[in-house]
Amino acid sequence: MKEAAGEFSYTVREQSFDTIVNALMPSIKKICTKNRFLGCIDRDDLIQEALISLWKRFACGQLRDKTISYVLKGCYFHIQNYIRTHKVRCDIKSLDEPIAREGPDIIYLKDIIPDTVESPLQRLNCKLIVDDLMHNGLRSREKEVVSLLYKGLTLREAAEALGISHVRVFKIKQAICSRYKDKFFDTSSAAR
Repeated sequence: MKEAAGEFSYTVREQSFDTIVNALMPSIKKICTKNRFLGCIDRDDLIQEALISLWKRFACGQLRDKTISYVLKGCYFHIQNYIRTHKVRCDIKSLDEPIAREGPDIIYLKDIIPDTVESPLQRLNCKLIVDDLMHNGLRSREKEVVSLLYKGLTLREAAEALGISHVRVFKIKQAICSRYKDKFFDTSSAAR
């Protein structure tokens, strides 16, 4: 390893922490780049974690009279341990997996979690439509209906929350769709 401006030798003696970090930073960056993984932890997080570990060891005097390779190996092992303990673990489940039994009936995961994937663009489009509807001339009852339906409630659940019949909620929804069909909706979406 090259000496940093002639101040750093192959063992860590009485140098300041900044001198040690400046000399080891290129190697630490290489270690962190090689050991990063896909997930929420990136290279900068690993570098920061290595520097924190290095500081703790320096403050306790554990680096005194240690070789550069020993210090770098310590950083490497700390980063490996950090990645191992902070990886997001996930279990992959099938939607066809049975999760409960109610009498003779079996409840599957797909009964609870719908198998529909909405793109971020579709979600944004829906949010923009709802925001536009809420701020452009809806009556208070219509705003309540739009808000509840946008939250994912069914017609019956929205009716129960508002204390009106589900037929009334359906008629309010139809009136909103017919009033704004040219601006937002296709004609087939009003029947849903």
